[in-house]
Amino acid sequence: MLETVFLGKQDVEKYQMLTVIKSLPKIQLNLSTIGNRLHFTYQKTYNIFQALLDDIFDFNPALQKKSAKIESIEFDKISIDRYRLFLFKNSIVFQAFDYGFTNANPTFENFSNSHFTSKSTLNRRMSNFRKLLKNFGIKISNTTLELKGDEKNIRWLAYFIYWYTFHVLEWPFRIVQQDAVDKIVSRDDNPPYNPVMKLQMEILVAISRIRLIKHRYLDTMSGYNEVFGNKTIGKELITREDYSIVPMDKLDNENKLLNTLKDFTFLPSRFLFPKIPSAQDIADQRFVYLAYKFIDFLKDKYGDNFRITNDPEALGKLADDIIHDITFYHIFAHEAPIKLGSYTRSPADFKTLTSIYVNIYDFFDGLTDPEFQAISNSAESIAHDLYKVLINHIMAVSDDDMLHVKVIVDSGNPVSGLILHNLMSMEFIKIVTNAEYDDVDILITTLDIFPDYEGRDKYPDDLIVIPWNSTAVRTDYIYLLVRLYQIYTDKLQRNFEKNNRQLHL
Repeated sequence: MLETVFLGKQDVEKYQMLTVIKSLPKIQLNLSTIGNRLHFTYQKTYNIFQALLDDIFDFNPALQKKSAKIESIEFDKISIDRYRLFLFKNSIVFQAFDYGFTNANPTFENFSNSHFTSKSTLNRRMSNFRKLLKNFGIKISNTTLELKGDEKNIRWLAYFIYWYTFHVLEWPFRIVQQDAVDKIVSRDDNPPYNPVMKLQMEILVAISRIRLIKHRYLDTMSGYNEVFGNKTIGKELITREDYSIVPMDKLDNENKLLNTLKDFTFLPSRFLFPKIPSAQDIADQRFVYLAYKFIDFLKDKYGDNFRITNDPEALGKLADDIIHDITFYHIFAHEAPIKLGSYTRSPADFKTLTSIYVNIYDFFDGLTDPEFQAISNSAESIAHDLYKVLINHIMAVSDDDMLHVKVIVDSGNPVSGLILHNLMSMEFIKIVTNAEYDDVDILITTLDIFPDYEGRDKYPDDLIVIPWNSTAVRTDYIYLLVRLYQIYTDKLQRNFEKNNRQLHL
């Protein structure tokens, strides 16, 4: 979570609380449920909730407290993006980063004096930010608060931070006017496949402008040349008229970086837009070969569980998705590694909870060919990216990790079919018969006398019983599946920890 980089502990907890509140149906909106989801004590939940309310009424005065009851607060009118921006803009760490990145002549001392904070305090609060920078091979100057490292990595880090923080709610830069940037981006008259892409390119072009103003040039784009050779990728956005004193080879590198993203990396999947030019016709054949070598690896690992293994057209589209990802890291991480995955999502969602992540990581981390060194160094980030692609094509739930669910409902009640229909839509659920007891994780029943009627001792001690209302509506079924998914991830975590303990015995 990027929030842990820029925010203090209580701000992170307030942000997490709002995300939980926004995910709950109104019927479950109470402090006990919120506390359970966050693993907070009731007292801590109450304190954090009060602090969250203070923030909400600060950045959105129109929302006045009508009652002390949580259900009376109009959370539908509160945007998570808006609240994150509010927290980041009030973060001394984010302010220090923004000052060093956008100021023409920044100094650590001037920032400390203008923000009434000591250097030692600021350095202590920036410890997590420095860890993030290390993952990009970047350092921050103790004299100027400017970033030092490979320029491509600096550009990508800055884009990630500004895009994630502002998310088009506000224009992030005072030093660059949005209208001027929009004119540059609009030079490419090819309509984007996604309306968001133009907004993303405005941030990237603005960052380019800031760096060029400060004479921070892209000295090399050798990774780009290795991927695309002499091929022209996209229409050049930046011209000599924009920057008359910047060397032409540096302007050429600016366009190469922007076009890599605009006309290759940011393109949607051919699963969604089949008419998009295939990456296999654009990228050097070395990367096409690597993509298919990885696909063969997946076939060997998952067999029939790799659902598209016998569909050449689908495999071609998957190869394109893989090429888009690995070539990005070959270009951007060519001189220094990029390890961003753990800041885009909790690592527990991937490495500890699924074999897919581990197998992707192991494959790319195990590359020994020197020409793929940048890709190998970026194995963690690639695993985070491709996991989200491959989860759609691989059935990777092991028998040990499956949730075994028994359903007991009134005979002749059609609700049985409705429950089973919903349960069978989840690949991690196995329906067991009424005659099974030993390996049952969950009992869903419309009768409160179960499981005692059959004998509670027949079931495992950790059996979870979910009482079910025969008159449940569609939203109830949705939240049933959400709860089952949470139980499933808990089981995965327990199994992972158990296997780890056995490995160390």
